Amino acid sequence: MTFSPTYLPEHAVAAYAQERPSAQRMILEARWAHLQHDATFEHPEAFRSDQVHRLARARLIHLGAFYDILAIRGARDPEVHEAARGLGTNLLAHDGFHLPTTPLSGTDYLRTSYAAMHGHSDLRTPQPVADPAESPQEQLPFEWPPASRMIRTMLWSYTAARTCQHHGRSADDADTQLREHHIARGLLLWNAALLAPADRGSAQAAATAAHHVRDLDGRPRTHDENALQYLLDVYREAHPEEAEQPHDPDCPGGCAGDGVVMVTLTWDDQGGGVFVPVWQEPVDCTEGVPLDHDPACPDCSGHGYTYSRGERHLCLCLRPVHQHT
Repeated sequence: MTFSPTYLPEHAVAAYAQERPSAQRMILEARWAHLQHDATFEHPEAFRSDQVHRLARARLIHLGAFYDILAIRGARDPEVHEAARGLGTNLLAHDGFHLPTTPLSGTDYLRTSYAAMHGHSDLRTPQPVADPAESPQEQLPFEWPPASRMIRTMLWSYTAARTCQHHGRSADDADTQLREHHIARGLLLWNAALLAPADRGSAQAAATAAHHVRDLDGRPRTHDENALQYLLDVYREAHPEEAEQPHDPDCPGGCAGDGVVMVTLTWDDQGGGVFVPVWQEPVDCTEGVPLDHDPACPDCSGHGYTYSRGERHLCLCLRPVHQHT
C-alpha cells in the first residue's frame, strides 16, 4: 500500500513543496535562529563578523519563512502578511541588493533562499497530491490572539528563559518564561492547524503543548479539546487588556484593529547620514499616542538610537510624551 503525502496550502510554492517542512520544525528553526542572533548582541565579543552576518541572515530566512507559510494559509492577522514581505525585503538588503533598483521580490527571494539553505535549487513545483479545496479552513475562535504577537511572545519568552538559566537567576523566573513560551507555541500551532485542517501534525503538537501547560499548572488530564480551550483561556486571563480594549479598525496608530504594527528597528549605516532600513519587527500599537525616548536611558541617553557594527538600532526606551513633561 502506498501513502500519498499530505497536501498543505504552502505546497503550492516550490520552495516549500520540495522541502515540506512541518510547522513544528519551522518554529524550532526560527526559535534557534532568534536565540543565536540575540546572543550576538548579548555577547558580541564571542562572535566574528562573518558569524554575525550568517546568524542574522538565518534569522531573516527562518522567521520570514514561518510568517510566509502562515500568510499562505490565509492568516487573518495582516501583520503576518506584512512581516513575510518585510523580512524578505530585509533579506535582500542584508545580502547587498540595492532596494530602490533591484527587480527582485522580497517574498520570492525569501522563498528561494529558504530552499537553497536546505539544498534545493531546481524550484519546480510538483503536481499536488490532493486538492487543497478539499480541506477548507475551520473558523478561528472569536478574539483569537494575533499570530504576529504570538510569534514574538514565543521567541522572546524562550530567549528570556534561556538567559535566566544561563545567568543563574531564579528558577521561578525561568519557569514563568517557559510557561509563556509553551502557551504561545501551542496557540500558534493550533492556529496553523485551524488554517489548514489537513495539518494533523500541528493539531497534535498544539494539544501536546496544551496538556503540558495544564500539567505545569497542576490541572488533571482532560480531552484535547478541553486542553486547547484551557490554553486560550489562560492566555486571555494573562492579557485582559486585549479583550477589554480592542483597537478600532481605523486606529490612528495604523494597526487596523489588531493592536500590532511593524516598526523598523535596525538600519544599515551607509555613511553621510544615509541609513537604509534592514530589519522590522511587530510591536504593540500605541493607538497614535506620541512617544519619546527616556532621557535617563543608559543606552541612548534619550537620543533614541544605539550604534554597532555599522548599524543603527532603535532604542526601545520609548514612553508616552506626557510622562516626560
